[in-house]
Amino acid sequence: MRKNINIILNGKYIDVEFNNELKNHSIFMRFDIVNPYQMKCVSLKILNTKDYEISSTDIRAINIHTLIKKALKAIYSFKKLDIKDFNKKTKGNLNDNLNYKKIVKDIKNRNIKDRNTFLSLYSYIYQHESRNYGDNVSNRLSTLLDYSEGYIKNITKEAFNKKYISKNNKGVAGGLLSTKSLKILNSL
Repeated sequence: MRKNINIILNGKYIDVEFNNELKNHSIFMRFDIVNPYQMKCVSLKILNTKDYEISSTDIRAINIHTLIKKALKAIYSFKKLDIKDFNKKTKGNLNDNLNYKKIVKDIKNRNIKDRNTFLSLYSYIYQHESRNYGDNVSNRLSTLLDYSEGYIKNITKEAFNKKYISKNNKGVAGGLLSTKSLKILNSL
């Protein structure tokens, strides 16, 4: 019996195989590990498991954003199960050891006084929350961090302008943490 989701760890990238998303086909997604805190989907393949032709209707039935969210959730769940084996197989490339809830609490309670540290941690939260496609990131961050939506937009703009986040592909929410942010996050 085949698993519904199969995760293959290969050092600098992670492959995720979906076996039940499309009848008689397997979907493979490859995620590159960009830095210790982020992955990005770089390819998607649809393969026949039997001798069936794929139709345009089948392709339209695939929701890529949902698949990316499912894959990321599966990868992080897999990581929680056996962190030592995960780090060994990914060669420590995805070693996100920051306590997300503590960071959110510190920003929400306004405990961070250093602006560089604040912008780095905000950038980390911003890229983490922007994975939830379809939602308004500013609105969600406003609710999460207890800041006004206008202030959240200003912080985001400042993070991009001061190069704490580098731009992602056009039309894709979020961004990649810059070396400036990574340096500060790694020192925490």
